[in-house]
Amino acid sequence: MKKLLGAFWRICVLTIVYFIVNSILGILLPLSNDMMANMTSNDQALFFPLFLLNAFINMLVLYLLLKNMRFRGWKLFLSVWLTMAGLMSIMNCIELYWFNDAFPLFTYLDVTRMILTAIGAYGAAALAGTGLVKGFKREEQPRLTRFDTGKWGWKLLTFCVAYAFFYFACGFIPWLLFPEVSEFYASWALAPNNAVLILFNVFRGALWLLFSTPILIGVQPRKKVFWLLPLALNTGTAIATIIPSAVMPGIIRLAHFIELGFSMTIVGLFAAWFFVKSNTPTE
Repeated sequence: MKKLLGAFWRICVLTIVYFIVNSILGILLPLSNDMMANMTSNDQALFFPLFLLNAFINMLVLYLLLKNMRFRGWKLFLSVWLTMAGLMSIMNCIELYWFNDAFPLFTYLDVTRMILTAIGAYGAAALAGTGLVKGFKREEQPRLTRFDTGKWGWKLLTFCVAYAFFYFACGFIPWLLFPEVSEFYASWALAPNNAVLILFNVFRGALWLLFSTPILIGVQPRKKVFWLLPLALNTGTAIATIIPSAVMPGIIRLAHFIELGFSMTIVGLFAAWFFVKSNTPTE
């Protein structure tokens, strides 16, 4: 119980740090449109509590990464900062860049400001978390989890191509489950070249792997990668859809929650199995 209470208050502290820095940067780097004004009154009422809940879940993931990575000090800080900023924000913003015409409330400058805000907020939380959880000592814990670099070239290419086609396959899930999704997207005049879109998602597959690498090489023992990586991927994608949005009605966010929850779990499990070497029986 004492350990649980200690973990809980640390996560609360990290949530407060993240919220304060995110709010300050949001004021310094404002979006061009008032997102709250474009929401329904019900969504406006739910926004703040669900935003705090999402922030708490994000900080829970940050805390778990800090506790389970073998790194210490500045290496730990940089590792969790890269992972959190990348998986929780940058990857989503890259998709906003690509499909910017489908989100008229966001300009390219808005998306850039969102990335900068996330980098600052997650950086502050990662810095505070490193100090709270392990401190800034230089020594590392014994290395138990090993990233499979022996055949990294073909594995990287295989993962990226597999992700691109898996992305398209899972994209049909919302359409099959919710007729509202096809109606919602039918109004978007988007007809990208399929070959270009496939290449774009191959590139996104490489970025998912890049931001997941600290987990793949740093979490110990190996078996923890199989739940920590899917958890981090789901938090940055599916869980983020719980926050009311001015650009997506609730039913569309629910559809994507189901889609992303399924797809990111599979992607995380596959990456853990594909890239992390089997280890000693001491696990």
